[in-house]
Amino acid sequence: MIAPISSTPVAPLFVPADRPERFEKADRSGADAVIVDLEDAVAPAAKDGARSNLYHALRLQNPTFVRVNSEDSGWYDADLAAVRAFGLRRICLPKAESVATLDAIIETLGEDVEIMALIETARGLEAAAALAAHPHVARLAFGPADFALDLGAAASDAIKAHALMRLAVASRAAGKALPLDGPSFEVADTTKLASECRQALNHGAGGKLCIHPAQTSDVIAAFRPSAEQLGWAQRVVDAAQDGAARLIDGKMIDAPIIAQARAILLRGRSQSGKGV
Repeated sequence: MIAPISSTPVAPLFVPADRPERFEKADRSGADAVIVDLEDAVAPAAKDGARSNLYHALRLQNPTFVRVNSEDSGWYDADLAAVRAFGLRRICLPKAESVATLDAIIETLGEDVEIMALIETARGLEAAAALAAHPHVARLAFGPADFALDLGAAASDAIKAHALMRLAVASRAAGKALPLDGPSFEVADTTKLASECRQALNHGAGGKLCIHPAQTSDVIAAFRPSAEQLGWAQRVVDAAQDGAARLIDGKMIDAPIIAQARAILLRGRSQSGKGV
């Protein structure tokens, strides 16, 4: 199962599993995927009731993942059982660290399941290449807050940059789409969100998780190729129909640059009309 760059979400939006009235609002928010969250967004006393709400996720139009609780929690097995009971086929796995855990999920839920593996620990980062290469992992995503907590360090820009670049390399080496950056928690600060998106792009991210509907359009706009990039890419592709190296805008264009231009055009087409 290889996740093509042209069809991967850029701005998945979390929605609490205990707030089913918000599911369809999230689906219509402009996000290009929805993550129904049984983990951080749901208080311990509400976990059991939240699972029964997964039924409402079946009506959503966007790709819909269920973030289960981590394997070391007391809720993990019940979460997987609920996902299986309702026939949902996309899992967001927090604190992903082990290929054996992924294999067990597939054994429990079936061969058609797709997994978003959240890298939130040092062990997860060390295992990133193996996790990305798993045939049922469609995407890696980064959880900077839990990652910093696991390290016992501040969530500095340097730590986030190091982790994201390693996840980007692991993802592309496995033929998967670039990873998703973690969310911005300062929902009202659009300047900070824009800055985080620029940094994430520079460090190899292919999108960013969202925790509020107001973030989705800004995230998609940030990760969409600019008009200048699209124009350059189109000129390169138009001029390179025969595949030969040539000068475009004063620069030599060869096969790798032509492939890059085609990827930019694909990304621009796949992200058009999604919330912006």
